[in-house]
Amino acid sequence: MTSSSTVDEVVHIVRSPRDKRDYRSVTLDNGLQVLLAHCPDSHKSAAALAVNAGHFNDPTHTQGLAHFLEHMLFLGNHEFPSPTAFSDFLNAYGGQQNAWTGTEFSNFYFDCQANALPQALNYFAAMFEQPLFAQEWIEKERQSIESEFRLKQQDELRRLYQVHKSTANPKHPFSQFSVGNLDTLNDDKNGSLQEKLLQFFKQHYVTQKLRLVIAGPQSLQELEALAKENFLKLPQAHNYAPTAISEPLYQTDQLGVLLQVKPVKPARRLIITLPLPSIDSDYAHKTTSFIAHILGYEGPDSLFSCLRERGWINSLSAGGGISGSNFKDFNINIQLTENGEQNVYRVAQLVFNYLRLIADQGIESWRYNERRITAELSFKYQEPAPVGELVSQLSINAHHYPVHDVIYGDFRMDSLNTQRCRQLLSLMVPEKARLTLISSNAATDAITPIYDTPYSMRRLVPEEIEELGQGDEQFAAKLPGQNRFVTEHFEPYALEQHNTNPQRIIDTPEQQLWHLQDPDFRVPKGHIYLNLQAPAVNQSAVNFCCSRVWSELMIDALNEDLYDAEVAGLHFNIYPTQSGITIHTTGLSAGQLPLLQYLMRRATDVRFNRDRWKSVSQQLITNWRSAHQSQPLNLLFSELNLLLQKGLFRLTDMADSLNDIGYQHFNRIIADLFEPLSICTFMHGDWQQQHARELGDLVAANVRGRSHSTPQGSRINLLSTNSEQQFSITHAHPDTAVLHYFQGPTDSPSDQIAIMLLQQLVNQLIFDELRTRQQLGYMVGSQYFSLQRQPGILFFVQSPSATQEQLHQQLQQALVLCFEQLEQITLKSWAHSKSVMRNQLTVTDRSLRVRSQRLWGAIQLGDIEFNRAQKLTEALDQWQLADWLATIHRILFEQPASIRLQSTTVKG
Repeated sequence: MTSSSTVDEVVHIVRSPRDKRDYRSVTLDNGLQVLLAHCPDSHKSAAALAVNAGHFNDPTHTQGLAHFLEHMLFLGNHEFPSPTAFSDFLNAYGGQQNAWTGTEFSNFYFDCQANALPQALNYFAAMFEQPLFAQEWIEKERQSIESEFRLKQQDELRRLYQVHKSTANPKHPFSQFSVGNLDTLNDDKNGSLQEKLLQFFKQHYVTQKLRLVIAGPQSLQELEALAKENFLKLPQAHNYAPTAISEPLYQTDQLGVLLQVKPVKPARRLIITLPLPSIDSDYAHKTTSFIAHILGYEGPDSLFSCLRERGWINSLSAGGGISGSNFKDFNINIQLTENGEQNVYRVAQLVFNYLRLIADQGIESWRYNERRITAELSFKYQEPAPVGELVSQLSINAHHYPVHDVIYGDFRMDSLNTQRCRQLLSLMVPEKARLTLISSNAATDAITPIYDTPYSMRRLVPEEIEELGQGDEQFAAKLPGQNRFVTEHFEPYALEQHNTNPQRIIDTPEQQLWHLQDPDFRVPKGHIYLNLQAPAVNQSAVNFCCSRVWSELMIDALNEDLYDAEVAGLHFNIYPTQSGITIHTTGLSAGQLPLLQYLMRRATDVRFNRDRWKSVSQQLITNWRSAHQSQPLNLLFSELNLLLQKGLFRLTDMADSLNDIGYQHFNRIIADLFEPLSICTFMHGDWQQQHARELGDLVAANVRGRSHSTPQGSRINLLSTNSEQQFSITHAHPDTAVLHYFQGPTDSPSDQIAIMLLQQLVNQLIFDELRTRQQLGYMVGSQYFSLQRQPGILFFVQSPSATQEQLHQQLQQALVLCFEQLEQITLKSWAHSKSVMRNQLTVTDRSLRVRSQRLWGAIQLGDIEFNRAQKLTEALDQWQLADWLATIHRILFEQPASIRLQSTTVKG
């Protein structure tokens, strides 16, 4: 008897020294390559299947077929014909499923409670054995694809993507429409849609093109047995021969061109695209990443700094862009100022100047080594991903890297490949570039199919090519110097004592300081949250928008000086909140106190440049005023937050307020913004108590002499029972949306857990009824919605075809139907649902970041016992089914405290 699998014991899978997981690579007898991951600390299990087939494999006569197949695989198979069987099972076991279709790959994945993995794998494997492709669901899912397409018709990225497709080589599969809609997914002379689905499935869903990953707390032996038990039936192709794309992404006349694109929302952006060969074979050197690192540097005398000093740009990033098996677009993405748009050729010229500088002086091993060290540190101290994310990522990596590098491949940087670096830089020249100007002032002469994007494309004339290639004697940009923050030697501070909850080190009217040296995550990293409790921030829309501008300008002013620290793993952010302004630092702990000291010193003495103030203010005004063009549901969510929370302001009001403020007026407001002031701080990581006291001294020195603020009361608006407030929100999007919010009676643990249970039990029911059966739209669902512990639940739907009243009626009918099904729950099912919830509440923090966020949130809410999960678990145990049903019926039907929001489209 032969073994049903081959264990690749000789392969050593490279992993971080702090990775507690064990891995094994297995090849089943049907040729399926499987990666197993034993995750001892996970309460969940997960699996993912990645197929080397995406929209590039669509037949030209049925574009969007790969994406449509992705949807249809979830809608029933011979073993489990019900279209909701798998989703219902996962919902009952605290899990979820999802999938995506890319250019050359598609990915399917799920997670669930660990004890449910055997049955979940049975469902999952059946999807890829004999899918039904039932005609009834083909017709319904075509409507869903159409809804998804129409939902994104005004999406700026999709519209720009279509310009890209329309101006690329029409013989390359990238040029094809990837999403699909009612016009492309049809029966025709090439066969019925059902026949096309089956043909595509049989051609591409074969084991040679599949990679499976299974992860969970089960042993590697158990996981391997489950793989054998469930996936040996997947088909293997006979005489399989992989195919390669032979056509180039661009034709000769599509290089050395200027494109102009008119966006929906106001924008000024220049994208310089430099077409390169595929980078897959260079993964061990990451040469394009090295070039992008130098080009995108934002420290003193950088390309970014020089362009910003001229008042031409607000931001610059390098290295992004589409990539595939035979191409790589290296993009330099630049946000222009108004002045920069008028000098767009000069901006591009200086970019090409800097690329030549890199080619002449930048290809040095010490520069590459700095980048390698930061990559190694990221690999060594990476925070463990949840198993659901892990399996999805590794299943794709298994297609791109040899099995030993399936984890390390994303970080691996062996040495500087000087020859390839020079080769790539030699291709980064004006005559091979594509310059795309995105502007409301764009001169256009064509419209793309499908997304109707106005654009134009023309060849750059020789004079323009020559101008772009010329030097500029006044261009003073330099290459980055050595980064003093980069080092290979980091170890955590010794553990002083084993505390599990933060300790309050300082408690005065001026300052509260909390500290926790983490006993579990023993890494030289940490988080410092510093909340400047300044009531003036939220006193008016004027103050709040000035706080936002101040935060942006502070980041802008500090970024150049601190960019080396950012590169070396020290990060900071500044943002306004309902209680003031928060400064958050994170990363390697050794440098965070000096970083925070510098931030606080500069915060008190910085003087903002008038031109930068004007540029940042205008960008915010533009963004806020274009908010009405967002998705209707996003607008309803935003409006709901305004109705429920004090101290928030409508974006259009903020835009109007900021538009009326001059530079001197802004400075006067900021001068009074932090009076009175108190500071609440949380230090969490490997720091010892002495470091916390140093932080306390630093904070005290900055608040000394100021009047202190007093704690603010609840900022939540409580709704009256037996009432439904109704609001209609206008927008420019053609879809219609309805959102219904129900507020819980109190913020007690009992009411919180009652509504959390409701969300757990109705989430899939609502989706199945409104999305799968009624096909009302692509964005449908429910959500537990808690504000400062005040529980609530949302039900929402956005539709491209239904009216407001139709959506409201269907939503109400769905709620009634859901409650009728809840009334049919057996005591056994009720006990199971409570068990699932209990497991979710008792999950341990998976990373230092997650724990920091949880504990900081508790401090902000005054939960200084840090036992919310325990209180919720105790409340959960008290609920009996009959009492819970009666409570939910009161919340939804008898005595609702609710808000109903609906959207109204304004033409023009």
